[in-house]
Amino acid sequence: MIGFVLIVELGEDVDLMRRAMILLGGVALAVGAFTLFYRGPGQPFIRGYVSDVGATMLVYAVLGLLWRTTAARRALATAAIAAAVELYQIVGMTPPGFGGVLVGAFPDPWDLVAYAVGVCVALAWERRSVRTGDQSGGLSDAIPPAR
Repeated sequence: MIGFVLIVELGEDVDLMRRAMILLGGVALAVGAFTLFYRGPGQPFIRGYVSDVGATMLVYAVLGLLWRTTAARRALATAAIAAAVELYQIVGMTPPGFGGVLVGAFPDPWDLVAYAVGVCVALAWERRSVRTGDQSGGLSDAIPPAR
């Protein structure tokens, strides 16, 4: 009986985490679409840096769906991927066409700040989502304690 309760609770935690990462990915894609179609004041800033925040959030969300680990490890992996993209730009190996748009063509130290903001937003999103799920009075409150 105890083993079953633990499995059910673990399953609920996995579903909660999966839902949080899917929603984070959706928000990141919405940020990306906004930056792509935005034509107002500050367009270079929005296109150059807010898009990097959204891209980093998307990488974090994908890692969250694929890799069951701690939030700290996921954040470090996301930051490493972002740093690799920046290094790729420094070396000058920008792919042609859509790949160049996706990865970017010009290295910019401010991109690293935008990546850090994206990781922080993703961490806050995960922490808030999991905390909200824990306090919602879910399945773990409905199952009586094992005797």
